[in-house]
Amino acid sequence: MKFLRNSLFVSILAVISFQCIMLIKPRKDFEESKNLTPPDYSKQEFWAALPDKKDNADLVPENSGLKENQSLADADIFYIHPTTLLLRPKYWNGDLKDESLNERTDKHPIKTQASAFNECCKVYAPRYRQAAFFVFTKDAPEGEAALDLAFQDVKNAFLYYMKNWNKGRPFIIASHSQGTRHSVRLLKEVISSNSEYKKNLIVSYSIGFPFKQEETGLPVCSDPKQTGCVVGWNSYIWGNSPGRLLDRYGKETVCVNPLSWKQDEEYSAKSENLGSINRSFDQLIPGIADAKCNSGVLWIHEPEISRTPNLGKDGNLHTGDFHFFYANIRKNAKERLESFLKKK
Repeated sequence: MKFLRNSLFVSILAVISFQCIMLIKPRKDFEESKNLTPPDYSKQEFWAALPDKKDNADLVPENSGLKENQSLADADIFYIHPTTLLLRPKYWNGDLKDESLNERTDKHPIKTQASAFNECCKVYAPRYRQAAFFVFTKDAPEGEAALDLAFQDVKNAFLYYMKNWNKGRPFIIASHSQGTRHSVRLLKEVISSNSEYKKNLIVSYSIGFPFKQEETGLPVCSDPKQTGCVVGWNSYIWGNSPGRLLDRYGKETVCVNPLSWKQDEEYSAKSENLGSINRSFDQLIPGIADAKCNSGVLWIHEPEISRTPNLGKDGNLHTGDFHFFYANIRKNAKERLESFLKKK
């Protein structure tokens, strides 16, 4: 997993100076992360989103015509947010008492990613002691330990959700970036090995972190209505790719086209894109991004959309993995749920 941490962010490293490294390096020893308050998932404060809690997962883009429907939803989603512990971290892991960190999580990924599922599903999104961004830029024993600590929180949150709220309902897993690092492990170690969990899993949208199919214990989705499977992609401007990722995994890296929902290398035109969002979440814009998988990487002709920068010289569009395909993800989640219910 050390290679994966570096390969995903190699484009960022290319432009990070020594001064920048010092801005993202934790100031305390890792041992002090162990003293951070562990989450008690019986308390609402340790959830960024819950169905009966007013939160940013309830929102939809203005004037989009989309509707939130959690109160009547037939399924649940367990969403694992990406890294929001970025600059000047005190600890190797996030402090759940840090209100500015929680606000950043709520303002961005909860609003712009978890909300994509608020029509099909009741949204459950735990706060967890996420690993600092620094762990993805430098191999270190502390980095592995920080990621393990974060995963244990995610696992505990999922088990609490299953025991207290799921009650045999169908569910979706969704994640991005560091969240996907954890969702892949959760699929392999917890869900795929438990027949009760596995039979009720509709799909896992494990986006924005490279992985191979065998790391999940599930098949890769090959059509828009398949269930019990996993999808994933990593977005780059057309013609670019992370070289070290290809050296390690090549075509074995999971890439499912989020416009056709097929695991192939066929081209899907912008006309198939039902709507992208910007980081401001103030509009839904159709026809922004096309898509084509190429050797494990999702290629997109550079989208004309504000506030979605690429992350370096190799055209990494990591921050837009969800944003570019927001409406298609939303529609596909509903379709897979309908397909799952027909099979019951």
